[in-house]
Amino acid sequence: MNGIIYFGSNAFGIPSLEELKKRCNLLGVVTAPDRPRGRGLKVSCTDIKEWATRNNFPVFQPESLSDGDFKGTLRSVRPEFIVLISYGRILPSSILEIPSLAAINVHPSLLPQYRGAAPMEWALINGEKETGLTVMVMHDIMDAGHIMTQKKIVIDEKDDIFSLRERLSRMAPEILLDSMKKFREGIKPSPQRGTPTYARKLAKEDGLIRWDRPVAEIHNLIRGTKEWPGAYTYLDGRYFKIFRSEPVDGYGISGEPGTVIGTGQDNDSIYVACLKGVLKIEEVQVEGKRRMPAAEFLRGCRIRTGDRFSGTR
Repeated sequence: MNGIIYFGSNAFGIPSLEELKKRCNLLGVVTAPDRPRGRGLKVSCTDIKEWATRNNFPVFQPESLSDGDFKGTLRSVRPEFIVLISYGRILPSSILEIPSLAAINVHPSLLPQYRGAAPMEWALINGEKETGLTVMVMHDIMDAGHIMTQKKIVIDEKDDIFSLRERLSRMAPEILLDSMKKFREGIKPSPQRGTPTYARKLAKEDGLIRWDRPVAEIHNLIRGTKEWPGAYTYLDGRYFKIFRSEPVDGYGISGEPGTVIGTGQDNDSIYVACLKGVLKIEEVQVEGKRRMPAAEFLRGCRIRTGDRFSGTR
């Protein structure tokens, strides 16, 4: 049986790699080049390279996907499948045509909804009630290929980007292996149906909280941007991030959007008026300080009823 070349860069694909290692002939892994990362700009590798090195699989890190030597290497191993999960780059047709059966992608949305770089984040931000995984044949147009398999899940009210990503990551091996089986059986994938929506990469400004929005929208923003850029606002001119929250109906006396209306009976949370409803803030990080529970923050920083969060310094 011919093998598989895997393209990916982040840890979302590791459960799938573990199953491919056990049940298939994994020929090698293609991932992003080592780059300076973090505050210290220390050169580091991707999670996928770490996994492949630890498990003694060949690793390829082309700077350019048009590199002739790289494509020649892929052709020489004659893969049955190319499998791509969270690689971050669109493969050119000259690579897509290399595998003998298919070049397939596991995408974390129900295509054609949320094509693009941040489907899980935008599903949370937009307050979707369900999402899922799609296995599709890759196309030179982003996320537009024919679909072999889809699987839905309900988005839990307490899900954030970390928990949702973990759930979908754990689901991915089953849907991937099922799709590969269907390809081998000669089952044909189907064209996407419906109007596409797009999930662009998040920008820093996407995390800015607008307090004149309904409480559910603000809470969903916090859930979806928790990893990056973080949902943020300003208090007394200081940058203020919110990591965990809960919508509350009818808490105490309402006020203008962004106004602190209380800190709870035990001084353990910050209640802020929104356009509709009240946001209970449970975990924060203020500029120059570490991330902490709201109760701990309140022990060291006095916030009074009537104080105001703002969209600017």
